[in-house]
Amino acid sequence: MKLPIWLWFLLPLTTLLWSGQAVFSAYAHYRRAVAAAQVLEREVEALTKSLPGALSEAPVKEGELPQLYEALVRLAEAQGLALKSLRPQEVAQVGEARAWSLEMTLEGPYPGVLAYLEALPQVPAPLWVERYRLAPVAETRGERLTLELALRILAP
Repeated sequence: MKLPIWLWFLLPLTTLLWSGQAVFSAYAHYRRAVAAAQVLEREVEALTKSLPGALSEAPVKEGELPQLYEALVRLAEAQGLALKSLRPQEVAQVGEARAWSLEMTLEGPYPGVLAYLEALPQVPAPLWVERYRLAPVAETRGERLTLELALRILAP
């Protein structure tokens, strides 16, 4: 059986149109990606312009420090830890920023210490752990630990 002549032109034409549609679809996807990238670039510029103002104002004011200390102590108590010491320090210069330092010592079981460290990022203020030290409590065979934390809080 011999195919009609028009079918020989229709098959390449169909293939060509299908390829053209794929190219057009890829180009449309490219244009959407370019538009999305431009929107993100504008957002980055806006955030970059607002960053110095945000950094000039501390997220935790001096009057809010007692509430922050109380939140840290309550978090420790919720994890079954005992507060051994809480020593707020003076404001210190850290690079271009200023920060309050807080040293605290907690004692409790290993799961409580671990849960406290995991819950620390959920405190409603930006905290940085400057240093920490874990040590077993004497005569407890490692069942209880002492956690010494030095925290830093951004200051105005």
